[in-house]
Amino acid sequence: MLNNLPKLPRTFRHFDRLRRTMSIIFRHGFGYFFWRMRSLVPWRDRPGKGSDKALPERLRQVLIELGPTYVKLGQIFSGRSDILPATYIKELAKLQDRLPSFPFEQVRKIFRDEFGKEIEQLFSEFSPEPLAAASIAQGHLAKLLDGQEVFVKIRRPGIEKDVVADLEIAELLARHLERTRPDLAYLHLPRLVEEFANSMLDELDLTTEAANMDCFRRQFEGRHGLKVPKIYHDICSHRVLTMEYIHGHKGTDLEALRAANIDLKAVSSLGADLLLEQFFVHGFFHADPHPGNIFILDDGSICYIDFGQMGRISRDEREYFAELLAASVQNDEKTCAYLLLKLCTWDEEPNMDDLERGVSAFIDKYIHLSIEEIDVSKAVLDIYRLCRQKRLSLKPHIYLMLKALSVSDDMGRGLNPEFSVLAQLKPFVAKAVLRKLEPTNLWRKFSRYGREYLDTVTALPTDYRQFVHSLLGGNLHFAHRLDGLEQFRKAYSHGVNRLCFAILQLGLLIGSAIVIHARIAPLVCGISLLGILAFLVSCCLCAIMLVDAWRNR
Repeated sequence: MLNNLPKLPRTFRHFDRLRRTMSIIFRHGFGYFFWRMRSLVPWRDRPGKGSDKALPERLRQVLIELGPTYVKLGQIFSGRSDILPATYIKELAKLQDRLPSFPFEQVRKIFRDEFGKEIEQLFSEFSPEPLAAASIAQGHLAKLLDGQEVFVKIRRPGIEKDVVADLEIAELLARHLERTRPDLAYLHLPRLVEEFANSMLDELDLTTEAANMDCFRRQFEGRHGLKVPKIYHDICSHRVLTMEYIHGHKGTDLEALRAANIDLKAVSSLGADLLLEQFFVHGFFHADPHPGNIFILDDGSICYIDFGQMGRISRDEREYFAELLAASVQNDEKTCAYLLLKLCTWDEEPNMDDLERGVSAFIDKYIHLSIEEIDVSKAVLDIYRLCRQKRLSLKPHIYLMLKALSVSDDMGRGLNPEFSVLAQLKPFVAKAVLRKLEPTNLWRKFSRYGREYLDTVTALPTDYRQFVHSLLGGNLHFAHRLDGLEQFRKAYSHGVNRLCFAILQLGLLIGSAIVIHARIAPLVCGISLLGILAFLVSCCLCAIMLVDAWRNR
């Protein structure tokens, strides 16, 4: 407690929201995660207290009650089988971020604030009733002055302040879990929350989504079979996004697709090709390609919408992933283990022999199956499980890529039972592996590494001269670390803080006794008011010390 005093300002800035958050968590029986934070929750809430519902269901209910930020967080973790067990994944997959719409008068106010104009000056028609209302924004159907149908996405008023507060609280809870649950340290929960925060703040800025759509359109320019909605930048801002309205069918509406005489096999094949091009050719991909974000047009083309979540994968990572798949087919567990480490992060490098055995078991499970028989979703879950067992954490963009691949396979099988994304994957993997051996690619790598080595060699004389001057001048400094010393330092600092509080408390107690005995004015009922105040402050300090001693017993 005493050591946490410098962190109190941020905590108290959102104290009411933090108190409500902790109250909901404890009410549903998750208090045992935060039993050391009793100062932030009502004393009547005890660890383990909750309803008779199963833990995964209670967790989902907690996220719903906490609001849009935590619902989004739960939706992201619903695909992280490398972090959560299957029962939690199944329950979190039920999370929806549909919320009641906000009044049309607030929509008008947003347009006045953003563009200085009334809605009627920008649109010939504007539906006051939204087509959809989600956690971050709601969308309205409208027509421009030239009659073009558009979809207008408007951010919820005041949501940015709430999201920032929730993200700071989530970071606080993540750091607490990391301190109190060493078995979860390899997941780097604060870093995951930070990445989620960056993604969430990007989604709040609708100009980022507009830029993503423009970038996506440019990389597929001239590509047959793909439609990207046009953006009307004159009516776009941080809180408003105006795009072309798309008339199409969802990938799950099979009756409408058949009624429109759309070739479902061709559509499933086209969807996989488009996704794999994003992965292996461009490296910039739609990270949330579920059926609600993909429309199929009457001519068989595919249109992506909602570009709030996008992923980027580097050229080297594309090559590592392609080589990993190729090595899996060749039953080369040693190469697979090496490449898997390239796509993960870890605190301590795992035992390679143990990792190779795990990879070998994974390969043996699928090597005898034909491509059509392999369930990509289950295979991806097995990869997550392997990473969790070996205390590896997939890089966030690699996770997004695997999740998109799994969703694409499920959607393709819904359109065409004979579909397999792995059959589509084979030529892309072959091209990626061969591309690595192309002279231009080899020259690029040689130039890059050659430049680094040349810079290192060129800097050697200067570094050597600086080293000698520092050594001879007595200015040479060494940075070192002693494992275990940090814990001793914290304990020592904590002890010194306790001693200072004790001295201060004792001084106030003695001083109050002297002032009361001297009857120094002003007096209340014949007792010195200053003495009473000093005595009460002394009692408060004593209570703080007792609570701190009990917590750290």
